[in-house]
Amino acid sequence: MFLKLLRKYAQYSDVDLVSKYQATKDLYYLGLLFERYNEMTVSLALSYLKNEHDAEDAVMECFELMHKELATAQIKNFGGWYYTMVRNQLLKIKRKRGSHQAVELVEGLHDHGDADLFHMLFDTKESRMTEIVEEVLDKLKPIQEKCVKAFYMEGKSYKEISDQYSMTEKEVKSHLQNGKRKIKIELEKKNVKSVNEIS
Repeated sequence: MFLKLLRKYAQYSDVDLVSKYQATKDLYYLGLLFERYNEMTVSLALSYLKNEHDAEDAVMECFELMHKELATAQIKNFGGWYYTMVRNQLLKIKRKRGSHQAVELVEGLHDHGDADLFHMLFDTKESRMTEIVEEVLDKLKPIQEKCVKAFYMEGKSYKEISDQYSMTEKEVKSHLQNGKRKIKIELEKKNVKSVNEIS
């Protein structure tokens, strides 16, 4: 029965499910959204907290926080909103634990870790990190800088960026990939091997 219901609502976008939840306050729609992003949530929690038990608790805290905040939030890009919410919650938990484990900015990171690092880098309000970001962005080609800013700082999707700059989504992904590669090179030149070293 449950699998049948999942298939029924698989046709709905994240925005559709957000609208249904906000209109009905039915936790079923919230559960469907959470299920879609559960794998990412668990992966991020393990990456930040390095402990399976703590990660499980954190995942439940993220669900409770989503339940609280999603009721009235105005959201155009649920994936970006949810990612930021989860990341901020995990950082809060990690600070409470007093963990000082560095997150390395090196090649070979798995996909979620890599994306996570770039979101951390561009979402920060830390003045020193902001200086570093501005310096490395200046090294990018203009179109790479535009794509990186749009994706990581403004939370726009590939399609939104492609429409804005009149290019294909494939070209957007290429500019982002090349821009990220250049950023890593520039950070290494500055001997920055972890986000913690910037602050």
